[in-house]
Amino acid sequence: MNIPFVLDLAIGLIFVYLILSLLASEIQELMTTLLQWRAEHLKKSIEVLMGGTQESEESRKARILANELYAHPLIKDLNQEAKGALAQGFRKISSGLFKIYQKMTHTENVFGENEGGPSYIRPDFFAVTLLDILGVDKISHALSIARIEKFKQEQLKEIFNLSQTASLSVVNTGIFNKQLRECGQNFDELVTKYSQEEITLPMFVELMEERFILFVANSRLAFAAEGEGESPEFLLERISAIAKRIYGEAGKKVLLKNLKPEPREIIASLPRYREVYLEIQEIFEDKNSPAYQGIESAFKELEKVIDLLPESLKDSLRVLAKRAQQKNDGAQDTLNTFQQEIEIWFDRSMERSSGVYKRNARGIAIIIGCLVAAIANADTIYIVSSLSKDPVLRATVTQNAQSIVNAQPIRDPRELEGIKAELRESLQDISLPIGWSEITVREQRIQNDHWRVPFVKQLAGWLLSGIAISMGSSFWFDLMGKIVNVRNAGKGAEPRDNHSSRSL
Repeated sequence: MNIPFVLDLAIGLIFVYLILSLLASEIQELMTTLLQWRAEHLKKSIEVLMGGTQESEESRKARILANELYAHPLIKDLNQEAKGALAQGFRKISSGLFKIYQKMTHTENVFGENEGGPSYIRPDFFAVTLLDILGVDKISHALSIARIEKFKQEQLKEIFNLSQTASLSVVNTGIFNKQLRECGQNFDELVTKYSQEEITLPMFVELMEERFILFVANSRLAFAAEGEGESPEFLLERISAIAKRIYGEAGKKVLLKNLKPEPREIIASLPRYREVYLEIQEIFEDKNSPAYQGIESAFKELEKVIDLLPESLKDSLRVLAKRAQQKNDGAQDTLNTFQQEIEIWFDRSMERSSGVYKRNARGIAIIIGCLVAAIANADTIYIVSSLSKDPVLRATVTQNAQSIVNAQPIRDPRELEGIKAELRESLQDISLPIGWSEITVREQRIQNDHWRVPFVKQLAGWLLSGIAISMGSSFWFDLMGKIVNVRNAGKGAEPRDNHSSRSL
């Protein structure tokens, strides 16, 4: 048995595998689309990510929360419905087949009330959607409003206490209290603007400083115009010193850090949100103020989703929030870093999930490959025997394989559509040793007679073919191209004609 014979035999066998693996790939892709295996696996992976693998109350919460995620517009819009009568008709057929499959397998619809879901979700879409459902931005804003309200009250109280220690006349006391009330009203306006998101937190601090300085200036003018005796300059200097301490360069950094809650604090407040809400209620004296109304609305929305959070998700979010805070190293806004940490967490989890899906798909591919081999009667043992005995068949297959490789050079394994036309033309000229023709069945029966147990040889041949088919068409096309190139490289030099010989 020489090397050219072995290479021709290998090319013939690979040629058969390539044809059948193309068919198996199409069947598997069709089943994947109709039965929504990718989308279903993604949904279940998200549920496992949030609630763990054990079937329990935690997994039930994770399933409900995952349904909330899939109902969110950002995720829901990823699963775009088909347009046009033909496309919608196909969609209805595939949906009907999916429902039949669920009834036959006694499985529930993992997509809840929806008929399907997306096959892929970007990590940033998942992170934004999860944070939006949990209301992290709203809770962060609500906690920040409560802190600036408390800060405002402490400022006014500190100024008032200073005025009590100063020896002011009755007239000057009245002037000072009037200016302090106007300052308090200005502070209230800023708190309202921030609560309604008309200004940002840094803008709020800058405007508070302006109002503070304006209060000192207005008080000095009022004392000069209407006061009696000496102007209480000492008191105004002490108030100005407070402003410098709070709104100096270092003081502003500390103030902004204290007024903006960290993600770690937000996540920690979720399980005890009722206690946090009671603490906020004690801060606000005016329960009808716009600022308090905004906080009340945020906590009512939080109450709707807080019971849906599995404990494992809470623990994961706490760790991610702590990591985000450590990475930011004291920066003012860590919510973006927190979102990025969620994206990384989701992305790494989906990488592991993708590995599980590939292993499952590999098992399905072997089953489909064995079914295709049995239906096509592709017995590897018989195919090898036929190719080794029939030089004409072997040469014809090799020649067609050569033409296919030359016409379609090896490229991206996903781009195999171009070889289908060449394969169809080749099959018209080749009678491959597969199928259920009378000659093929008779020859296989003769070979089976040499085995002690009937049909063991044929079953073994189908199994070998099924495993080979499951390797995929791209694998066999790539391998065929390499072997064809090795065969061509191993050819001897072309013989010279007589004219060339005589000329030498």
